[in-house]
Amino acid sequence: MKTLPSWLIDHTDNFDADPIHHAHIISGRDGIGKDLLTVYLAKLILCHGKERGHCGNCQSCNLTDDINHPDLSKLEVLPDKKLIGISQIIDLRRKLYESSFLGKNKVAIIPDLEKISLDGLNAILKILEEPPENTYFLLTTSFLNQIPLTIQSRCFDIKIRTPDESVTLEWLKDYPKKDSLKALSLTNNRPLLAKEFLEKKILHKRQEFIDEISLIIKQGGNLISTSEKWIEADESIKIKLEWMSKLLCDSITFHADSSIMNLTEDTDKISKYLSTTTDINNLHNLLSKTNKIWNLFSKDTNLRKDYQLSSLFVEWEKDLGISKKL
Repeated sequence: MKTLPSWLIDHTDNFDADPIHHAHIISGRDGIGKDLLTVYLAKLILCHGKERGHCGNCQSCNLTDDINHPDLSKLEVLPDKKLIGISQIIDLRRKLYESSFLGKNKVAIIPDLEKISLDGLNAILKILEEPPENTYFLLTTSFLNQIPLTIQSRCFDIKIRTPDESVTLEWLKDYPKKDSLKALSLTNNRPLLAKEFLEKKILHKRQEFIDEISLIIKQGGNLISTSEKWIEADESIKIKLEWMSKLLCDSITFHADSSIMNLTEDTDKISKYLSTTTDINNLHNLLSKTNKIWNLFSKDTNLRKDYQLSSLFVEWEKDLGISKKL
C-alpha cells in the first residue's frame, strides 16, 4: 500500500495504542481521503507482523490491499437498491460472529452511513453495543450530523479536515502547479478529487464546457448539437451539469453582492454577465431545474437522457432570454 498523504497520517496514532477501540467513525467531505484512510487502518488491524504498524509483506497485508481478505467485510449499496438494508446488516452480523479465517482480528468497513436505512442503523447499533471478540468497525460518513448520536457515542471519532493548500500542492507535486491549483479550485479544495481531475484530464473538459456554455449564453448556440455531443460523452455529463449549477449559484451570489470576490475564477465573467442580464427569480428557477436533472442523472435514471438534457437547454434558453441564432 502506498504511503498515506500527510494530512491523514496523524489519524493513525491511536492504532499504535493497545487496546484499540473497537469502533471508529471517520467523517469528512467526499474526496478528502476517508476511504484511503479506512483501508489503511484495516491493514494495520489485520496485519500478522509482530512490529507496530503493518509489515506490508504478510498474506494478510496483501489480501487487504485488494479488499479480498476473508476477515475483512465491507458493506456496499446493492446495484438495484438505494440504501443498505437490514438484510445486509443481518448477513454481516452472522459473518462477524464466526471465527477468524486467518486466526487474528476481523474488520467490518461500513462506508456512507447516511445511505443505511433506519432499521439498518438500529441493527448496527446493537452490534456495536455487544461487539464480537477481536472485531473492529470502521464506519465513514460525509454527513456526521445525520448519524444518530447513539451510534456516534459508541465510536471513537476521527474528523478529517481539509489540508492547507501548501500541503495539498506538495502531494500533487507531480503535476504542474497551475493545473493543480485549478483542479483544487474546481473541486472546492478536495485533494483526492482534484487528483482525479488531473489524472483523467477533466481540466480539458472544463475548457470545452466553458466554450460551449459561452456560445449558448451569448449567441443561443446550437442547443441540439451541444446536447447530442454531451450525451455521446456520457461519462462527463454529471460533472458538466454540476458546473452549470455552480455557474448559476455564482450568478445569484454576485446579484446579491456585486463586491464579492470569490466567484469561480474561470467563469466569473459569465456569472457576472448572467447576474446583470437575467431576472433573479429566473436564475433561482433555472438552478432548481438544473439540480433536478443533475439528481436524475446521478441516480442513473431510466428516463431518456437525451430528452432530459435537451429539455434543460430549452429551459436555459427561455429563462436566460437567449435569442437563438439559426
